[in-house]
Amino acid sequence: MRTIEIRESVSNPTASNLGRETTNTVRVWLLTNAPSPYQAELLTAISELKNIELDVRFMVAGSPAGRAASSRFPFKVMRSLTPGFLREELLIHPRAIWECAFTRHDCYVLSGMYTSLTFLLCVCVLSLRRVPWLVWFERPHPKSLEDSNWSPRLIMSGPARRIRAAVHQWILKSANRVICIGTSAKEAYEEFGLAEDKLDVLPYCCDVERYDHVNPSTVEVVRQRHQLAGRTVFLFSGQMIERKGVDTALRAFEQVARQHQDVSFILLGDGPLRSSLMSQVSEDHRSQIHFPGHIAQEELPAYFAAADVFVFPSRHDGWGVVINEACAARLPVITTRQTGAARDLVEEGRSGFVLERDDVDGFARSMKYFVTHPEDRESFGARSRELVNAYSPEKGAERFQQAVARAVQ
Repeated sequence: MRTIEIRESVSNPTASNLGRETTNTVRVWLLTNAPSPYQAELLTAISELKNIELDVRFMVAGSPAGRAASSRFPFKVMRSLTPGFLREELLIHPRAIWECAFTRHDCYVLSGMYTSLTFLLCVCVLSLRRVPWLVWFERPHPKSLEDSNWSPRLIMSGPARRIRAAVHQWILKSANRVICIGTSAKEAYEEFGLAEDKLDVLPYCCDVERYDHVNPSTVEVVRQRHQLAGRTVFLFSGQMIERKGVDTALRAFEQVARQHQDVSFILLGDGPLRSSLMSQVSEDHRSQIHFPGHIAQEELPAYFAAADVFVFPSRHDGWGVVINEACAARLPVITTRQTGAARDLVEEGRSGFVLERDDVDGFARSMKYFVTHPEDRESFGARSRELVNAYSPEKGAERFQQAVARAVQ
């Protein structure tokens, strides 16, 4: 079989027939929002498979990830019929719907925001055509979130939540197969009543090798910048929003810091709560807690290498690819049961600790464990790396290929 030619453009309909053997190559059309860099890594790995020809459609124009990946896999950014200032759910992309109705791909994959009008119209068209199509979903929001004080009440409670649940169920039952982002998602959809043989597992993946070749001098710059010498360093990376539970981690760390002076906490990321979180830090611990803000992707490995333990107290994450990054950097991980990646990437007592959300005392105990048992950090970190090796973009591409093959049988 000849290697698929990865094109810079897919505007010519006949181009999709070049560089492939029609009897062996599966033509896959994939619609998604605007993928983050790690999703672009996975799409690149899929496009490099010899018997998959991938055409990607982005629903959000001007995606930084899309621009970065322009020479790595074939894609188009769909133009919206509706004004761009509207919420993404309300945007309509006529070209995407037309391609679902009239193109001759072997399989169609819908991912991302299932409540968007474009997504729903594509579901209707593909169902009427009776062609093989899949959905690629995270774990659904649990019903318990409707009573939380941090979830979006407008879309998670009352009639709106029931409508979303009904739509979700309809899509899941209509699709030929469901690609679940992690084992926790698969288990949730089994509870929905979907047959196990309809479900495939493909978690988010990221390039783990870039954490193997970190320049020691850049790590030392980070350590000197935040005065980390001789300290146990805890690290958080993510958005500064209520759902991420950063306040839980800060309160837990301050418990630890009252008893141990040789500890530091670095919180990477930005968001609407960053200023208020910074102001909540007590005067006694401000020299130990650092908020560097947003860090570019190429600088992240140095921060992970400068840390000893990764802390991710999210109140809900369908997956949480930052757990992949922490494991790739050989860090022990302390996270919540409500983080999807915890089910696959954290082994209790072997690579980290998994707690309930908002468990400040539990996070404090777990953080304290690595302060008082420094000898365990290396073995926990080594196990983290062993677990994440199965979640490289190349491994993810193989799982995607298997799911597509089952759909088109």
